[in-house]
Amino acid sequence: MELKDVIQHPYLRTDSYGKIFLYCTPNDCACVPRHTIQMSEPVRPDVLQQAVKAALLRFPHMMIGIEATDTQLRYRINVADPVVLPFDGLWKRYCIGTEDTNGFLFLVGYQDDKIYMEYQHSTSDGRGFEEFIRCVLFNYLKLCGKPVENDGTVRGLDSVYTIEESEDAYSHLADSYSSEGIYQKPAALHAEELTDVGDQPEVITEVTFPFEQLHKAAKSMGASPLSVIAPLFSRAFRQKFGKDSDAPVISQIPVDLRPYVPSATTRYFICFLDLPYEASYDDLPLEEVCRRTKTFLKEQMLPERLLFRAKRASDVCRELHERDIPLAEKEAEASNLSKNFVLEDSFLITNVGEFRLPESMKPYVLDYGAVLPCASQPCAMLVSSYNGNMKISIAQRGHDLDLPTMFSNYLASLGVHTRLYSYPFRVTWYDGMTASKAYRL
Repeated sequence: MELKDVIQHPYLRTDSYGKIFLYCTPNDCACVPRHTIQMSEPVRPDVLQQAVKAALLRFPHMMIGIEATDTQLRYRINVADPVVLPFDGLWKRYCIGTEDTNGFLFLVGYQDDKIYMEYQHSTSDGRGFEEFIRCVLFNYLKLCGKPVENDGTVRGLDSVYTIEESEDAYSHLADSYSSEGIYQKPAALHAEELTDVGDQPEVITEVTFPFEQLHKAAKSMGASPLSVIAPLFSRAFRQKFGKDSDAPVISQIPVDLRPYVPSATTRYFICFLDLPYEASYDDLPLEEVCRRTKTFLKEQMLPERLLFRAKRASDVCRELHERDIPLAEKEAEASNLSKNFVLEDSFLITNVGEFRLPESMKPYVLDYGAVLPCASQPCAMLVSSYNGNMKISIAQRGHDLDLPTMFSNYLASLGVHTRLYSYPFRVTWYDGMTASKAYRL
């Protein structure tokens, strides 16, 4: 019997693409994102632990840990109690999937009035994990005695898990798609001195502003919010790291596939496209650059092109996961594969969109944001919005804050007035061999 033929419980499904993250570390790619929720009152850890435990009844496919065979890392059912962990913002560092988290591939932490929630990227993508976050927050507020009601926004305990919520949605893709018209990228501009520097601390700068200001500016230019944000940041990156180079700045953009292939899955279900900022764009007005970017995105986000990218990448990741080679060799190959993939581009921009909550919860949830660690890249950006405000979290190597400052000045020139807040960041660790050391088959 081949590895791909082994029958698995629905809770233990990994999707075809997300399998690659089982074998990577935060030095390779951003395999442990962080979501931060600011509450209206100090967090009660005992109640938060109860809320997480209740959420696992609704999301049983999150009750998983890691085990290892001679050739594979894979999920195991984890029936331990979840834990909530104190955060100090920097010095205390945890390893997800180990005894730190009772083996779970997610982490829930707290500090003062903030809740932190992280996940190992094989289990989910940003949109999928937000479903779990909403359930935890709703349970927590209920247990705190707050008068919150589910308006259908939350996958709560008033509904039940279905196997489609942990399905491999890539299995719905056709056998082949056309690659015609897909952007063929040249070598991208890089900040070489800040690339692939290993396990080093990062600095996060939050750029926050009213979303309506960006929406108004984008509309006046005939652009979209993303087609404004991406070229502005790319222009800043070029000014900082390569204004004399002819190489384009190329941002890597994850795209949620659920609007194209409907699925209830909370597992990983995205593909990536490449968005160039050409050297010649420096001589153009920002308005023209934003319009060109919008046109480019529209062309590259045609379903056929996105699904070609999704099929090609997920097939590569699934084949490596199923290959009958020693585990150490597989981890090394996965590390090289993922690192080479992300380093083809200058940096990554993730847009998780609006974080939605029932109106009854909003008085108790004051702020929301997320961080995508930059890993082997010099920087990474995550765009989120909540309650009328957009927050752009820029992760970077080094303490030079020229990049977010220039980006903010470009936004200001369009009438978008920002608040900047920077802080040190230490990514939660993950590696499959450590997470599975007590579960070797």
